Amino acid sequence: MIYARRALQQRLDALRPILGEAAVTALAARLNRSGRDRMAAMWEVAVLHALSGLGSVQNEVPLSSGRRPDIAFASAELGFVADITSVSDDGLDSRNPFSTLMHEIELSKTRLGLATGGLHLDVQSVREQRRRGTVTTLRLPERARIPDFVREDVLPRLREQIAAKEPILRISLEDENVGLSITIDPKKSPYNSGHYAAYDIPTIRDKNPLYSAMKAKADQLRAAEGLKGIIVGDAGCRALADRGPGGDGLSARQIAAELLRQYSSIDFVLLLSVREAPNDWARPGRPERGNWALLEMRGRHAQAAAFDALFRRMMAALPPPVMMPTNGALRAQEPGYDLGHHGGYQLGGRKVRIGARELIEVLAGQRTLADDGAKFPGRGSAPARPNIVQAAFARNLAEGRLPAAVTVIPTDEDDSDDWIEFEFGDVDPAIAPLK
Repeated sequence: MIYARRALQQRLDALRPILGEAAVTALAARLNRSGRDRMAAMWEVAVLHALSGLGSVQNEVPLSSGRRPDIAFASAELGFVADITSVSDDGLDSRNPFSTLMHEIELSKTRLGLATGGLHLDVQSVREQRRRGTVTTLRLPERARIPDFVREDVLPRLREQIAAKEPILRISLEDENVGLSITIDPKKSPYNSGHYAAYDIPTIRDKNPLYSAMKAKADQLRAAEGLKGIIVGDAGCRALADRGPGGDGLSARQIAAELLRQYSSIDFVLLLSVREAPNDWARPGRPERGNWALLEMRGRHAQAAAFDALFRRMMAALPPPVMMPTNGALRAQEPGYDLGHHGGYQLGGRKVRIGARELIEVLAGQRTLADDGAKFPGRGSAPARPNIVQAAFARNLAEGRLPAAVTVIPTDEDDSDDWIEFEFGDVDPAIAPLK
């Protein structure tokens, strides 16, 4: 997810006396369940907690329509009802299944005994001009038909070229629906690449994933009284991404303004995402990420200044992001937990530092240090080089040294692991020749 699990747990604990045990338990259950809703629950927890320090917050207070908005907020300066939602491009991705086809071809390559990677997929597209904008669609098979497509149209051609001992495999496929070319060059292993037209840049104000997500919530808030708004969290939506100055397509602000134009009952839209500063030689290490927000109000709203001040304070209370939205959304759909400091280490003098989670998993028999921190240990080929941490332990053992101190080095809520440092002592005659 975008925020670290430790940060989310702290916020769940803080919300428990405010929202009640049942509400927080329900939020935790959604966060523990892999899938699309996990990102929506993450944004809900982060926003509820951030607002709880700025006024009174209630969750899912029923309306006369039976709907239960996520937030009923009240302070001395401001009060409003709002729904929180997340938005992604999953629908567009499903209709343009480039990643699905890439994955299926890679699986088939592996079954044929080809090395991992070296695949380049180039897909043609159709650009349809409509009255209010353009729609770009990739010329690919339907998602459900991709396994059959690869088995029937791709694999036979690959087998023919492998049998002919072609050094580079090339396939071009084109009919009224499909237009693509596949190149497999083993020398470019283990990396894959691809090329396709951008199909997720919004060009029609009220026909895009961001507008659809807001519209659904606007419909649900019709029965609410007083000031009403919609808070949208990014779960991998191109409309909310940083496309730079002069980027193609409609901006998120233009889409939010269209929603407010069509729904006079909605007073504000707050869009939430993450921005990442580009790495350069002067700033090595992890990229700098920060929470990002865009507030759009209806016209010259009398409470605009109050909303602006409130949401600025709310943003300051959000946890620091540890992932970008697209990557966080992908991880949110996976079972289990993200990796911690797996594969990381620090060596110096007689000290060896490794991740606490990796060490516990080694001691529990779930992995070995030779796995090099792989998320799924035991899969794939053996490592090409000896593990450095294992070699450091082996060297101290060969020298007759045992640990003189073992220290746990804790991290903060924005990390997902701690460190454990072994400091080896002098040569111990228990495991070394007497002298």
